[in-house]
Amino acid sequence: MIWTLLNTWYARRLMQRSRHAKALKELPPGLYNYWKSSARLEYHGIPTDAVFFARATLGLFDFFACAAQDKQPCALPSKAADSVWHAWLRLSPLKLEAFCRRHFGRVVPHLDGSALGGNLDQALAVCLVRARRAEGLNPEGPRLPSLFLLDKKLKMPFGFGYSVKRGQPGYSQLDALGRFDSSINCPPQMAAAGLLTAGLITTAQFNDFEQRARQQAASSSDSSSGSSCGSGCGSSVDCSGDSSSSSCDSGGSSCGSSCGSSCGGGD
Repeated sequence: MIWTLLNTWYARRLMQRSRHAKALKELPPGLYNYWKSSARLEYHGIPTDAVFFARATLGLFDFFACAAQDKQPCALPSKAADSVWHAWLRLSPLKLEAFCRRHFGRVVPHLDGSALGGNLDQALAVCLVRARRAEGLNPEGPRLPSLFLLDKKLKMPFGFGYSVKRGQPGYSQLDALGRFDSSINCPPQMAAAGLLTAGLITTAQFNDFEQRARQQAASSSDSSSGSSCGSGCGSSVDCSGDSSSSSCDSGGSSCGSSCGSSCGGGD
């Protein structure tokens, strides 16, 4: 009982301190209880405590803010956030549309990954750049925004685990206990060069990234002879950028994203 009370208190605190605090006050009153009862049927092993729900909802709102910017396909990198989206769509789809118009400026339609059109990894790259900018990060990297780290942080069963090494984001599917698999897929669309090719970052931003990477490489080389830690001090995974080594062989939709949005004009 004490743990439940503390968990509920902390969940409320997270929402009150969020940049989405105003929108969170208008969540459907029954959404949490409905999600709690229905999500476990769709996502086996998913935690259903109040803090998990709060963090997943905050992630969903971060995604809505990214996806609503224009009609470009934008993929959701979190199954935890998607679990709230699915529950809300079942509970009150029309009210969800009105909510998105009011707080994000347009309807954010829910699409299966296969219906996004084009390349799913490209849609993930769009979300990556927008989420980075929303958190004041360099759009070309190397840091990942909180939305892309959400499933790993929450230990979402069979969620999407993201990591970065050498400036290259990559992902793998978490296991049934939400544990990260280091055999990751590193799509070139999400690397700095891919972001430049897609017009998601400028040439100046790409050049800045390249310069920082060269400086970091030189610094690592200078210090490696006297370090007992070596290259293991960075990411726990190695990302070669070779998509042929991907652990995902089902077209991508089962790895980095399963759902997303492509906003048409006018909504």
